[in-house]
This record gives sequence, C-alpha cells and structure tokens, in this order.
Amino acid sequence: MSATSLFWLALLILLLSSLSALVFKKKGALAGLSGTVLMSLSSLVLFFLACRVLFQQVHPLEFEIHFLSLAIPFLVDGLSSLFLMLLAVLTLSSAVFSSAFNKGFRTVADWKFYSVLPWLIAGLIGLLTVDDLGPGFTMAWQLMVWSSYFLVRWGRQAKLSVRPALVYLLFMEAAWLMIVAAPFLVKGYRFGAPLMEIGKNLAGSSQVVSLVFFVLLLLGFGLKTGMFPLGQFWIPGAYSTASPAVSALLAGVLEKTGVLGLMRIFFFLARGAQPNFSATFWGKTLLMAGTLTLFIGTVQAIKQSDYLRLLAYSSIGQVGYIIFALGSSLLAWSSGSATSQSLALVIFVGAVYHSLNHGIFKSLLFLMGGNLLYSTRTRDLNRLGGLLAIMPATGLLVALASYSIAGMPASSGFVSKWLMISGNFLAGRNSLLLTLCGIIALFTAAFTLACYVKFFGLAFTSAGARWKLKREVKEVPAPMLIAGLFLALICLSQAFLPMAYVKLISRSLNLSEGFLLAGSSQDYLTGSLFNLRIFDGQQWLAAVSPLVILFLMVVLLFLARALRQSAGSAEVQVPAWLCGYQDLNQENVYADRNMFSDLKKFFWWTGGNSNSVVDDEAIQAAKVLPEKEADS
Repeated sequence: MSATSLFWLALLILLLSSLSALVFKKKGALAGLSGTVLMSLSSLVLFFLACRVLFQQVHPLEFEIHFLSLAIPFLVDGLSSLFLMLLAVLTLSSAVFSSAFNKGFRTVADWKFYSVLPWLIAGLIGLLTVDDLGPGFTMAWQLMVWSSYFLVRWGRQAKLSVRPALVYLLFMEAAWLMIVAAPFLVKGYRFGAPLMEIGKNLAGSSQVVSLVFFVLLLLGFGLKTGMFPLGQFWIPGAYSTASPAVSALLAGVLEKTGVLGLMRIFFFLARGAQPNFSATFWGKTLLMAGTLTLFIGTVQAIKQSDYLRLLAYSSIGQVGYIIFALGSSLLAWSSGSATSQSLALVIFVGAVYHSLNHGIFKSLLFLMGGNLLYSTRTRDLNRLGGLLAIMPATGLLVALASYSIAGMPASSGFVSKWLMISGNFLAGRNSLLLTLCGIIALFTAAFTLACYVKFFGLAFTSAGARWKLKREVKEVPAPMLIAGLFLALICLSQAFLPMAYVKLISRSLNLSEGFLLAGSSQDYLTGSLFNLRIFDGQQWLAAVSPLVILFLMVVLLFLARALRQSAGSAEVQVPAWLCGYQDLNQENVYADRNMFSDLKKFFWWTGGNSNSVVDDEAIQAAKVLPEKEADS
C-alpha cells in the first residue's frame, strides 16, 4: 500500500469511528468500545505512514486534493512525520485511557465523546500535513478548533466549562484570522499557494510587508503554542477543564502544531524570503519571547493548588524552552561563523527533541492527573497526601514523569535541555543576550523541579487524604495504568537512547526540503560533540552516559545502605513525632500555601496568584449522573 493510501486510510478509519459512535448512540458501552478500537487502529496506520516516509522514502510525500476550483497541497516530510508519530502514540494512549476513565467519571454521554474525538485527531493530522495557509489550513484548523471546543465544553459541568471553552474558541479563531490574513499582504499571493511559493513571493515584497507578515504569523502560531502573554489567557482554563485524555492531546500535540508552524515559517519559508528576512532580528525576538514564556509560565505553575492548572501552566513554561531554542538557533546561525552555525543545528535538534519529550511526559502527567481525579474526585492538592501507599503504580509513573520534566540527569528532559542550553552557552560566547537568556533558562529548571516536588510531595508522600476525603481511594483500573506505562516506556527510551533519537531527528531534517540550516554541517550531529572521551583514544557514544549515571546512582544507594547497616543497628518502627501535637490531622500538616511561600511572594508580579480550587459541584454532578441519563 502506498504512503498516500495510508494517509487516506487513517482518515477513513477516524470517520468510521465517529459514525460508529452515532450508530451505537443508545448503547454507550458499544460506542466506547468501537471508538477505542477504531481510533487505536487509526493511530497504528498513522504511525506506519510516518515510518514509511522516514525510512523508506528518499523524498517527502507530496500530493494535492482538489476541492471545487481549489487545489490543496499536502506535504508529509521528515519533520511532519515525527509529529505524526507523536500524534499516533498519544492517540493510542488517550483512547485506551478513556475507555476506563469515562466509565467511572462520566461528564458526557459516550456517543458524544467518541463521535467528536476522532474529528479532533483528523484536524490535527491535517494541520501537521497541509502545506498552505489558505483553504486547506482553514479546513484543518476549524475542524481542530470546533471539535476541541466541544470536548473542552463537555469536560466539566456547564457552569464551570462554558467560560474556558468560549475563551479557548475566541482565541483560536483570532489566531486563525492572523495566520490566514498574513499571506494576503504578500505581492502575487495566490490563495492556497504552498509555503515555499509564499516565501519566494515575499522576497519581492517590501520590508514593511515582510515585517507585518512575520509579526502576524508569530502572533498567530505563538497564541497556539501558549507564548507569553497570550497562552495565559486560554491554556490554564482549557487544559484543566477538558477530560484528562483530551488535555493530553491538547498539551501533547495541539500545542505542537503551533511549534511546527513556527518552525515552518522561520526555518523553511524564511529561506526563500531572503533578503526580506533578518535571522538576527527574529532570532532575538523568539529568544526573548521564549525566555519570558519559560520563566513566567513555570513560576505561575508553582503557585497553583489545582494540580491540573499546575500542569497547564507548566506546559506554557516547557513550550517556552522550545521557542527559546528556536530563537537561539536563528541567532547563532546568523553570526556567520562555521562553529556557531553548527551549534545552531544542534540547538534546533534540541528543540525538536524537547517537542517530542514534552509531548510524552506532559501527556503522561495529564493522564496520571486523571488517575488522581478518578480516585479522589478532587483537584485540590491540599486535600491529598499519602497516596503512594494507596496508588503505588500511579505514584511511580508520576515520579518518572516529574523527574523527566524537571530535566534531572538520566532523564529525557535532561537530554533535550542539555542540547538546547549548552548549545546556547557555546554559541553565546560573543553574545551577551544569548548568555543572559541561557542563564535564565538554566535557573528556571530549578523552579520546574520545585514545582514537581510540590506536586508529587503533597499528593503522594505527605499525609492527609485519609481524613480529608470522604470516599475510599484505590488504584485505578488497568487500562488507565497501561496507557501511562506505555508512555513511561517511551519516556525511558528518550532518556537512555538519546543518539537514536538524535539520528532520527537528523534523518527527518534530511527529508525536509528547504531547511534554512541545511548548509550547516549535519555531520556535527554524529561527530565529536556527541561523543564522550573516557580514556586515551577511546570514545563512548553519548547514549552510554545516562546509563553510567544511573549505574553510579544505584552503586551509591547500595553503598549508603551498606554503611547504614555496618554498625549492626536495627530498624524500629515507632509513631511519628508530631512536634508536640497530639494527633496528626489537617491542622498540623504542610499546606500548599506554605510551600515556597517566600518565593511566591517575591515573584507575585508574574501573575497567576489566584489559586482557588473549584471541584465540588462539577465532581458531584459527574459522580451521581445516572447511566441512563448520561446516555440520553
């Protein structure tokens, strides 16, 4: 079967999935089962399509579909194939997760959920593959926006979901308007023209037109990614309102369509737009925008008591790292030196790597947040505690994802942040701006760690849930854990097989025509920069270094245990010392407001200070909604 046939087959299966939900409208269980099976099958076809393009084709897959008098161009190159892989993986995990979550936490009838979710996935496929900013882009965008609007709207009770869903819709339509309007400024623009043609036409336009063109696209795609200050208006409300499986797709892929848009504009279309494109100016712009986004988004996340809003604000911060890297890459490339241009390529690879990493570990965090919501029926960290003993599997998965997003050594986040930040520092030896922004990015990594120490600590390792929750808390059903375990294994592969992913990204760039940095030495990706010299003349690939770090950590743990037991001391279990208090209760445990309180006061000016949690009315409505009424 040809690659083009696989593309249409994936979309056809999604259509059948939506129709099957309508057919089984009065049988919610069958609607859920058919939707899960067909969406999973579609994700497998989509993954196979991406592998087909990456490993079996010499050139990108290009084709057109004709709609009325319009010819809509599609492009499945190496870069879009990577994001299609990510979409396939997250579709599969979200479908499996929803099959169990929707049974125990019902906010909308199954037939509604499973009839709309396939359209969101189809819209995302379109946005990742369409090669214009006209009719094809518009159809894919509107399909994505309206389907996700309904899914956000159905995530909670109407009283709590109407406003965030409406805000999301308005901002997405504003972003679409800016993106679609921008090419009309270009001299000789033909509605529905491919991006490369737009870039060539832009080269013949004026400097003012070029400036306004790139500003509109930066605002449009920046709004989609959550770039500061635009993301703060819609991301926290939308991500914390939608079902966790939908939030995983929104944060994992929908944001990345904006990232891919920025890459297409500033690293592909811009190549043909020269001399009307200044890599120095736009590199500085993206660098500063990304630095502000990563810093403020992360600081705002620390202030949240609603753990789903914490994850949403944190998503803004992590996307800020990607925008920061794109700006660093452009600025390093514009210097003109061979070394800096090679480093520009390394930084860009780090940005793509972090896009894939963030898609996996943030989706895992949202799914595990769904586990907490499913079992505890609360979003408030102050009402949780001690869950590691009750939900050990969920706790371990959250610990892995938290460790990864914090960028700790021997984690997937460490690899991509190392590429981005170290490349930034090396390229910034003669640039004060690069160096200062790199310092802020490195400093913010400590805030990310603090954020997830708070999340994991209050939810799993402190005490409190057993007297604050008026319900029995237990581990979630197997499908929800399997979905998380699937993402966790991918997360581990990203941590311990970094060179495999670097080479995959390198191959994807070789299969992406018109890449601005194509003149840089791509041998640098497999050269001495990614090798670690241990002894004279001996080299170990960077893939070994995470394993070495992990081995040393295990050795140190065993050594510490041996030293502790060397004196023959025995362990004795006694009641915890309560610092003079008689009983352990909510009056004498750590509260969210006390964690990093001085830090939060110092950074009050960053915003996000309102951290009230509303979960009673919506949760109760979902809890008592009868099966028969929900299916009506």
